[in-house]
Amino acid sequence: MTLQDKIQSIILSKKTDSGKRKFGIEEEIILHTLDNKRLPVNRGEIFSCYDFVEILNNENNTGGTYSLEPGGQVEWSSPPYKNLNNLNQAMKKHHDLLEKVALNNNVKVIDYALEPIYRPLDIELINEKKYQLMDKNMVENGEMGRWMMRNTASIQVNFDPLGIEDIERMVFVSDCIHPVAAYLFANCPYKENLKTGLVNIRNLIWENTDKVRCRNLFDHGIEKSKGLVNNYIEYILNVPNIFQIDRKGNVVDSNGTIKDRLKKLMDMNKLTNHDISVALHQIFTNVRLKDLVEVRGSDRTPRGFEMSPVAFWVGLLADIKVRDSLYKILIQWTKKDRLLFNKCAFELNLKQEGPQGKSYGEWVKIIGNFALDGLKNRNLNEEKLFEKFYFLVLRNGPFSLQTQENESTYNP
Repeated sequence: MTLQDKIQSIILSKKTDSGKRKFGIEEEIILHTLDNKRLPVNRGEIFSCYDFVEILNNENNTGGTYSLEPGGQVEWSSPPYKNLNNLNQAMKKHHDLLEKVALNNNVKVIDYALEPIYRPLDIELINEKKYQLMDKNMVENGEMGRWMMRNTASIQVNFDPLGIEDIERMVFVSDCIHPVAAYLFANCPYKENLKTGLVNIRNLIWENTDKVRCRNLFDHGIEKSKGLVNNYIEYILNVPNIFQIDRKGNVVDSNGTIKDRLKKLMDMNKLTNHDISVALHQIFTNVRLKDLVEVRGSDRTPRGFEMSPVAFWVGLLADIKVRDSLYKILIQWTKKDRLLFNKCAFELNLKQEGPQGKSYGEWVKIIGNFALDGLKNRNLNEEKLFEKFYFLVLRNGPFSLQTQENESTYNP
């Protein structure tokens, strides 16, 4: 078995049947103290994010897990479900627990996708070797990597794959329409205590985090559905390795590419599934492959709308009829269309020119309506989880703009 075959086997390891496909969510949350300071990340003399997550996991009744991101953002990873209504019930348990622990410990939950007050260097980095190496890499390979690590929060949606063709279509479609999610779920009204205006700032931060391992797959030459999995594997093998896990389980620095590391282990007959998983987790594109398909381009939403990005992507990707109809449209887009559309994602302006002579705003409505159709086709009463949010945004603009319009200045 070749190295490429071994990686593909990991990507397909959760392959399932159509009626058994499950979905999950990873929700990130920024925490402040009641006097608007960023909650310390590491353990110390005062209550910290580590302490907060420890309480969450000790009292956890959600079926999911809690962990910390590099700047102390709390991440809840849900259990997977076939029905979004069941996932929503788990989400409600998570939010009830989150609010209780926050209230009991004088902590404030910030429901923006960008830290509204502080700069990255004002924020403590988690005391873990992996993130220290990532921090060093970000400084060397992008302008805004530290903003990404410490200052952003997103909602990521996970899909079990059905097979190679299913993966390739899901990934191609989600990579093409990332700019629609970037607009609909934009929720970054403030940066350093100032309004962000029309700039879609979290999307811009990710664009300038690490040009080798971030952005859209299209930016890395992965432009077509056919052969996408093989092309993705070839792409990641040539990405520089940030860190590796030694045989004692310790995180250590690494030189060379991901391929150099994995090939060396394979030649020594020491390559494990965990080694491959560590490598796959070092890619941060807006959609990526692990042992599932992870769609990553949505800002974390205002409270109460966290299920909206999940419902949006499930409506588009899990209903095969809708996905194939959309796919037939997207394969007609030219390279110029893709470039135009990706550029649209950096500004919350629906009048921008988009693919095939249609405006950005026209495509937002076309894709959003496809998502609603897909949810209705599933016949599980899941469309309610997207519909209210969608029409609010169509009427009033994304919440990033709504918040700025309703508040003259940031009002913590």
